[in-house]
Amino acid sequence: MNKKKICLVTAARSEYGLLKWVIQEMHGDADIKLQLIVTGSHLSEKFGFTYREIETDGYDIDEKVDMRLNIFNQKEIAVSMGYCAIGMAECFDRLKPDLLLVLGDRYELLPICSTALLMDVPIAHISGGDITEGALDDQVRHSISKMATLHFPGSEESAKRLVNMGEYPETVLNVGELGVDGFRMTPLIAKTVLASEYQLNENAKWVLLTYHPETKISLERNKEVVIRLIESMDRIDGIQVIMSYANADFGGEVINKVLEDAALSKPSKFKVLKSFGYNRYINMMRHAFCMVGNSSSGLFEAPSVPLPVINIGNRQKGRMTSVNVITIDSDFKTLNEYFDLFLSESFRTNLKSTINPYGDGYASRRIKDAIKSKMEQPLIKKGFYSKS
Repeated sequence: MNKKKICLVTAARSEYGLLKWVIQEMHGDADIKLQLIVTGSHLSEKFGFTYREIETDGYDIDEKVDMRLNIFNQKEIAVSMGYCAIGMAECFDRLKPDLLLVLGDRYELLPICSTALLMDVPIAHISGGDITEGALDDQVRHSISKMATLHFPGSEESAKRLVNMGEYPETVLNVGELGVDGFRMTPLIAKTVLASEYQLNENAKWVLLTYHPETKISLERNKEVVIRLIESMDRIDGIQVIMSYANADFGGEVINKVLEDAALSKPSKFKVLKSFGYNRYINMMRHAFCMVGNSSSGLFEAPSVPLPVINIGNRQKGRMTSVNVITIDSDFKTLNEYFDLFLSESFRTNLKSTINPYGDGYASRRIKDAIKSKMEQPLIKKGFYSKS
């Protein structure tokens, strides 16, 4: 097989934290010429210039597309997508990839994939077929699936959903979620090391807070939820709350301001970071008492610890959850009762039985092998599959 040019695009820290395992599998493979394009919040000072993590990991960035990201209002997000499409057209014209590989459901994927579609670049999509009813991600994810030729869902349920959406069964391979690969591959960092690096109280119960905007509710409502969540945790003794910046969705800046204000008003209780980096985020999960928020990492990676998770609201509604996850609405009056529950012997015993429903940690290898196998022959033209 001639060396195939596989182009990966990453637009956010969380996305790269998952894609890095595929990059690692493909990097140096004799049959693959890996191309890497970086855009979105990776290039933003507000989010800590997270493209540097990619370079620190030892991977060459072929192209950087500045999409002039501004998440303060929805109009500017839409404008930035136009700049993204222009930049991607220029990149694809220079790189001439044989396949574009993308992950997930971020809005940046719309201009990226629509540009590839118009320029006749086949698309492979990781983590399609999921349902998350509380965010616009659903519409984005399903749109990308309909543009893609190859599909790598994270569960059998999602694989079946893709086939029901008209994707040919032979193009859909349940590989598991890349987050489970990350947990398996990330080396252990001692709690004392993390405590020293981030000036944390090693003797406190660490609560990892990651809350992203629910894009189907108002900005004011998102802000209110986070404020009340902070107030509730402030009343719980013996914990230290380690907070990660929200992602680059509309409303993220408002949430981040609430987190910053909490850290300034009570630095002994609240600590906020723009970006942990994937390795340290995973290790925070390993050493945390529990996780609170609405991040998909509470569903994908946390069962592998296993770590108790309080999943808030509807952002992840529709995804499978394991016994480590308790989903609540935004009423935090009884939050302390859940913390007490996590200390109970019965809960801890039940927690030990946690089985991660999202795979065995070898998704990245399956993705690489499948791409190599499928590209030995021309990819089939896109059609609509119907059982009838």
